[in-house]
Amino acid sequence: MKRLITILSSVLALTSCHQDKSDREGHIYDEDGVTVIDLHGSWHQMGRQYGLLAKERMADVLNYIDGKIGDRAGKKAEAADIADKLYSNYPEHLKDFFAGVSATSGLSLERVKLCNAVEYIEGTFFCSALSVWDGYASDKLIFGRNYDAASYAEIDRDIVVTVYHPKDGIPAATVGYAGEIYCVNGLNAKGIFIELNNGMPSAGWDIHWEMCPGTTQLFELLFSAAGMDDVDRFFAENNSFASFIIGVADKNEARSYEWCFDGARRGDMATPDGMMAAANHYVNGGWPFVCPTNEDSWNSITRRCNLVNLAETYKGGIDVERMKEIISTPIAEGGPKHDLLRYQIVTVPEDLVMHIKLPCNGRWSAIDMKKYLKQK
Repeated sequence: MKRLITILSSVLALTSCHQDKSDREGHIYDEDGVTVIDLHGSWHQMGRQYGLLAKERMADVLNYIDGKIGDRAGKKAEAADIADKLYSNYPEHLKDFFAGVSATSGLSLERVKLCNAVEYIEGTFFCSALSVWDGYASDKLIFGRNYDAASYAEIDRDIVVTVYHPKDGIPAATVGYAGEIYCVNGLNAKGIFIELNNGMPSAGWDIHWEMCPGTTQLFELLFSAAGMDDVDRFFAENNSFASFIIGVADKNEARSYEWCFDGARRGDMATPDGMMAAANHYVNGGWPFVCPTNEDSWNSITRRCNLVNLAETYKGGIDVERMKEIISTPIAEGGPKHDLLRYQIVTVPEDLVMHIKLPCNGRWSAIDMKKYLKQK
């Protein structure tokens, strides 16, 4: 059952900074051990609410970053440069959000930018995903994803679900580390689910910092995509600043988009109808890239093959619980689970339900997102 978290620090913050009546529109909840932050209003207003409600978790993330950087001047300058590059090509309304966060969190804009860049500054993420429907699912389309990373264990408790109700877009929720203002996992009120995998082993390790970040573009897509036609149009019209594999699903089907500076191609065409499996290498044969080895891709080839094999093994009987079992099966036992797994998500987009397993909880938490994503 949803439980409103009472946070004394948020009350104190309201008395210690200029108070805006819209600050009270934001709320923070505990959903069986998963933190949900619910925001409403303009982007600046939502930023103010986020600054009040997430500041303790953001401080934790910043302490983690500071600890990794240490006292090395060169490393500090490098981290600040990455944070600034990431922020510089954000659209203005999201910069208004950052300004709102800074206004109420007690953090300077530079520190808010640094927190936003945690995944770009420290560690490497990779991940895997499987979606099934039609002849593979027992009922409705199900999407499962593992978020794997070579770092971040110290901030597992700072993974939050953030729900945005902008005045000018579709309500949407993201799952990620506190302070991240972008999308690596997202679900909107229209039932569009988006998740991001690293595709650099295929398309290269360059980042085109002069472009709007791909994770920010996906964040924007959440607030505008009413259906898969909108998603298809987005990938046809937008290149990425780095190499990714993007899993997208609605209630009817799932697709994977192999997305990089050279454009986007569909990777789900390489699996049978009713199944989408992705890890960290491109499988569309139209690319000029050489397929990486397991050693160069965090065992991507094996992990994806294992997902396909398990989907075939349980064809026709895959429900939410079976999907949890599939994505939790270790590589050595024929599954996709990497030793560096950080968190997992299983979602049924049609029902607007997300099941999330955080390592700090050690259990699956079911969150009914309908009550959060409803429009006023």
